[in-house]
Amino acid sequence: MHLSLLQFIIIIASVIFFFFWIDLFKRKKATILHLIVFIWGSFLLILFSLNTSALDEFWSFFWLTRWADLLVYIAIIILAYFYITLYNKNIKDSQEVTKLISALAIEKWYEEEKEQIKKYRNSDFKDNFVFNIRVYNEASMLSSVIDEIVNAWFKKLVFINDGSKDNSQEILEKKKEQYPECIFVILTHKINRWWWAANQTWYKFIQKYAEQMKVNWFVWFDPDGQMDIKDMDTFISHIQKDNWKFDAYLGSRFIKWWSSYNIPKSRKRILTISRIVTKIFYWIKVSDPHNGYRVIDIEALKKIHLTADWMHYANELNEQMQKNHFKTKEIPVHIRYTDYSLWKWQKNSNSIKLWLQMIYQKIFFR
Repeated sequence: MHLSLLQFIIIIASVIFFFFWIDLFKRKKATILHLIVFIWGSFLLILFSLNTSALDEFWSFFWLTRWADLLVYIAIIILAYFYITLYNKNIKDSQEVTKLISALAIEKWYEEEKEQIKKYRNSDFKDNFVFNIRVYNEASMLSSVIDEIVNAWFKKLVFINDGSKDNSQEILEKKKEQYPECIFVILTHKINRWWWAANQTWYKFIQKYAEQMKVNWFVWFDPDGQMDIKDMDTFISHIQKDNWKFDAYLGSRFIKWWSSYNIPKSRKRILTISRIVTKIFYWIKVSDPHNGYRVIDIEALKKIHLTADWMHYANELNEQMQKNHFKTKEIPVHIRYTDYSLWKWQKNSNSIKLWLQMIYQKIFFR
C-alpha cells in the first residue's frame, strides 16, 4: 500500500506517542491518564493513517480542508513543544537555586550553632518530636504559635525564615532567648523561595542532623494559627498504641464529622475534587491529601527525596510515601479557619494552580 506524506507523518507521530509512554513507564510515572493519551492515541493515529476515509472525517470535524491549515496546526504544535521545553528548563534552574539556598542556610546555621544541639538531653517523650515551621512575613501570628507549642512541652523547633520582609526574624530571636531550655534552629533563606522550597531545607536538615538532635518524629506545623497543638495528643496516643508500627500519621479533616464542620463550603468542594485528582494521577487513596498536619518517622523521612519547587509538593510527598511503601494512618485533626489563614494561604485559586501544575508535572515535565 502506497503511503502519502500525511499518512507517514501520522504514523511517526503515533510511534513518538508510544515511546513517550515507554519513557514514563520506565520512570515509574505512568498513570491511567497516560495510558489513555499515549497508547490509545497511538492506536487511533495508526488507524487514521491506514483508513483515509476516517481520517478525512476527522479533519473535516476540525474544518481542516487545505494543506495550509495543516501547516498552521503543525506550527502550533512546534511552538507548544518549545514552550514546554523552555518551561522545563526554567523549572530545573529554579530547583537548582533552591538547592543552593537550602544548602547555604543549613551550613551557616550549623557553623554558628552546632554546640546547641550537642548539649541537649532528652527528658520527656515529647523530646522525640521536632516541629518544623516555615516562616514568611508571619509577625502577626508567629509569637502566639510558638508559645502554644512550647507551652505544650515540645522543645525542639526548626524554623525556615524564608526571606521575610517583616520582623519575623526578630521575633524568632527573641523567642529563642525567652525559651533557653528549648532547641531553636533558625535557618534563613537569603531570598524568598516559598513554602515548597522550605520543605527541602527542613528535610535535608533533619535527614542530616536528626541523630544529633535525638529526635524520632518529624512534625509539619504551620505558623498561621490554623493548626491546633492539642491534636498532637491524638497523634502521640496513636503512636504509642500502635507501638511505632506506622511510618507516617497524616492529619485529616474528613475522618470525624467534627473535623470538617467548620470548613467553608467552597473549600470542602475543592478538597473533594483534590481527592479524586490525587487518586487518578497518583493512585493514592487518602481522605485529605493536602492537609499539612503530618507526623513522619525520621527513619522513613530519610527515604524521601523532594524536588518540587512549586505548589504540587504535597502530591510529590504522597507519591514518595507510596513509592517507598510507607505504612500510613490518618488522624482526625481540627483545622482553625480564620480570616488571616484564608487570606494568606487558603485561597481557592491556589487549588486551581495546584491542579494545573499537577497535570503539567505528570504529563509534560521531564
